[in-house]
Amino acid sequence: MMTLIPQVLRNERNLCCLFFLLLFSYYITMDVILYVTIQDTTFTDQTRGESYSMFHPLSAKLVMSDHTNHYFMVPTTEIFDELTRFSKVFFFVTPNMVTITHFILALVASKFVSSENLKHRRIAVVIYEFRIWLDSLDGVIYRSHAHETVYKSNKSTLGYYMDTTLDVLGGVAFNLGVVFFLFKGAPLISKTQEYILPFCKPAVPTENGVTNGNGEKYTKPSKKFIFWKCWCFGFQIFMASGSWDKRTEQMGEALETNLKNDAQTTLQTSMLHSFSTWLVMYMWRLCDGQSLFQVFLVVIFMDKVWEFLNFVQYIGYVILISVNVITVVHVNHIKNVIGIK
Repeated sequence: MMTLIPQVLRNERNLCCLFFLLLFSYYITMDVILYVTIQDTTFTDQTRGESYSMFHPLSAKLVMSDHTNHYFMVPTTEIFDELTRFSKVFFFVTPNMVTITHFILALVASKFVSSENLKHRRIAVVIYEFRIWLDSLDGVIYRSHAHETVYKSNKSTLGYYMDTTLDVLGGVAFNLGVVFFLFKGAPLISKTQEYILPFCKPAVPTENGVTNGNGEKYTKPSKKFIFWKCWCFGFQIFMASGSWDKRTEQMGEALETNLKNDAQTTLQTSMLHSFSTWLVMYMWRLCDGQSLFQVFLVVIFMDKVWEFLNFVQYIGYVILISVNVITVVHVNHIKNVIGIK
């Protein structure tokens, strides 16, 4: 059987590169279709067709959602519900039940991700991806029970706050699992915080630790240092999720409000179709909390957690603050052009 597999695909790294290349191509193709679709639609007075579509109805929240959620999690849960009629057949299953279930899965994943065994940490990634899928499913069940068709948050319900709270707690538990893993297996560092792998010369064992080819000594980072690294990224996810929720609400107010004045409606449609609006919404597809967590899951799977945490520690805040400022300025510009408050 192995002889039928090309030599290049027998290498784990090559397989991962091929998978991410195909995934990237799929996302880009879908983004092009989405952009073209937006140019021929509005965010007001949309109704869902007989079957689910990734591109109709659209909302600011959906367009600003991360790629994995928009192009995989939501479609598969919607299609699953259409094929099995899960929300109708199991009408007694409430969104809150599903929310509690995916919170429990987050706790299970946090246990696996704390392991020193890479296979266990990869199992944690799979479990947490299934948790995200269930998080999307509870939204499908809610919209089915509430007879809603547009993908948007309903902050007037208890379920919204329960889902948000357990999402945060599940994410915190998972990040703590990563902290405990790093307590046991963090790479050695030098006084200049140069990391042994993959950035410098091979280490040489000594009586008091290891040294690199230049004789510089490396030591294990303190637990306080490790916790600080993880906290910085964890707070970035919290900041990205909270600000994304606020910015999608503001963008929705500007682009989804039904206006009585025809001239204002024309201006609103024009702003929706503008390339600048697309760029602002697209930045959030890359920077929202779910997107950051997806990247985190990938680096855990690739066993590059420590390198990633050091890379994103401060630059992540710069990016998030910049995207927030740009979005606020652009939303105010849209409202000024349309003439609404």
